[in-house]
Amino acid sequence: MIGVLRRLTGRHPRVATPEGLADFLAARAAFVSQKSSLDYCRARAGLSWAQLFREDEFGRAMERCRWEAYAAVLADVGEVALIYLRHRGGCEGPRLASALGEVVRAALVRHPVPSHRTGWDDTVEAARVRLHRSLLAPPRPVHRLGRTSGRRVFEVLPIHTNLKAHDREMVVNNIRFLLCRVYADMEALLDGPALGRALLTASSDDAPAAAPDRAGAPPAPP
Repeated sequence: MIGVLRRLTGRHPRVATPEGLADFLAARAAFVSQKSSLDYCRARAGLSWAQLFREDEFGRAMERCRWEAYAAVLADVGEVALIYLRHRGGCEGPRLASALGEVVRAALVRHPVPSHRTGWDDTVEAARVRLHRSLLAPPRPVHRLGRTSGRRVFEVLPIHTNLKAHDREMVVNNIRFLLCRVYADMEALLDGPALGRALLTASSDDAPAAAPDRAGAPPAPP
């Protein structure tokens, strides 16, 4: 994994713009949310997983789960980015939190709103409040993140409660572990000082814009 990251770092410029960061956060949130939810469902379904995944009712429930898990994990990935920038970007303060809130919004609204929702305003606002609140204390260790999103992912998993009743901590801890991997990716692939400067100078008018409608599904993991 480290070798792959080194090759990527040498082959491509490091992420240094709000738009690039929105793409990065979207990809990492998709990776964490889909790996944690799909892997769990496959493991719980056992040898019947292929048949289960072909059933329409399960497919609809799984699609809802993917979207809600993506949104929940994206808030965590946004705070991971804030932690990284406070450590490596040399920047602090509410302007940084506000700019990151816009980046999180851009990563979320770049796709059509899924059919089970009317919008993401509540999720975006909660992420913004969380980012500003996190500035009231020193940056948290990354391994302490993931409990809130983990509980939400566990809640929306399309597996009967009787089968998953004792698995919440396993799901939560898997997400916590994957968020540590996201931080390692940030250290390898982001240009902290340049990104911090770009975010602090960005205004609401030139924040990363939502991309045109694409396929109605969360972004594919990297």
